[in-house]
Amino acid sequence: MSASGPAVLDFDCGVTVYEPAGPDGYWRIRWVEEDGTRRDTTARDRAAAVDRAEALVERLMAGRPEAVERAKGEAVVGHYLDPTRTRWSERHREAQESYCARFVTPVIGALPVRLLSRAHFQRMLNRAETPAVAEHLRRCLSAMTSAALDEGLLLVRQDVMRGLRWHPPAGQAATVHDLEGLEDVGPVGEADIPTASAVQDLAAAAAGLRDVWWRQLEVLFVAYSGLRWGEHAALTADRVQSPRRQVVVDRQVIETRSGPRLAAPKNRRRRITIYPARTPAGIDLAAMVERRLAEIGSTDLLFPSPRGHWARRSNFRRNIFVPAATEAGWRRRDDGRFVWTFHSLRHVFATWALRQPGARIEDVSRLLGHSSIRVTQDIYIGVDAEMYDRFYEATG
Repeated sequence: MSASGPAVLDFDCGVTVYEPAGPDGYWRIRWVEEDGTRRDTTARDRAAAVDRAEALVERLMAGRPEAVERAKGEAVVGHYLDPTRTRWSERHREAQESYCARFVTPVIGALPVRLLSRAHFQRMLNRAETPAVAEHLRRCLSAMTSAALDEGLLLVRQDVMRGLRWHPPAGQAATVHDLEGLEDVGPVGEADIPTASAVQDLAAAAAGLRDVWWRQLEVLFVAYSGLRWGEHAALTADRVQSPRRQVVVDRQVIETRSGPRLAAPKNRRRRITIYPARTPAGIDLAAMVERRLAEIGSTDLLFPSPRGHWARRSNFRRNIFVPAATEAGWRRRDDGRFVWTFHSLRHVFATWALRQPGARIEDVSRLLGHSSIRVTQDIYIGVDAEMYDRFYEATG
């Protein structure tokens, strides 16, 4: 306390902090809510009082009412999942609800929103078991934070997302090979991409499993058209324009709790991709496509399940991919899982397309259906070891 009496600290929005009258007293913070209600609270020391006052100023300037100030973390989750706030696909909604139930609510559900910090969000992120789950969870947390900031549930000064990095469980290294069955979420290196001969071996093995010739086409077609799993499962004959070797991608099969159903492709981006007349190994892919189209009707699936319906990812993996990859001699990791997955076939197309003479990354990004060119750059810009030599020669 100063010699002239207790100190008074004035902040914006009429927030005032008063020094305690005695050595064992509390600092007092007073302010007026937007509705004219006079409020006050206390703090044990000057630092805590100033911090509380600054938070009050930000809340008042943001127009966040006191009722929101008393809200719990479950309100952040509830606002994020509010069906009236977004137009999510059924599959995306189920995924976000799952992430919130598994990772978010157990950590912050009962905590006051004003106390939420970066440490809480780091704790949520560290609950993820694999790099793929961690990346999807980080995106979920980022979107949730943005929604909470817009609603005034979180304040900018809380800075809950800055510097968040997933820390794998003890003894587990972060690796892109944990991305099986998920979309591109990190950079891809040469070792993550099946070779042309490996793709050819897998295709031949798949066709030999049950003597279904078009299983070979299925593997090669995905590897050299860049289709995602759900897009390939939904593909019908009328979406293939064989004279131009083009494929219209305007839907995908998604698997929900109620079963598979059709939905818009990822990022809701309709696109047209293309496949080569021949694979790098010399297989006449165009002729194989023509043969398959001649066998089926215009609305029939190119690659159906044994019963003629949409293929299910889990069934395909168990009955086709794993046996074929084993027969083809695809390498396995120490934990027994394959180094390459079905989704790795999409990387084959991406790198093949990027290496074509005159190929522009913006065109390849469009063929892949990425949300932006930056996504394509972040994933594939490091896979071509000859890129720097070509650039050097072109600019010499």
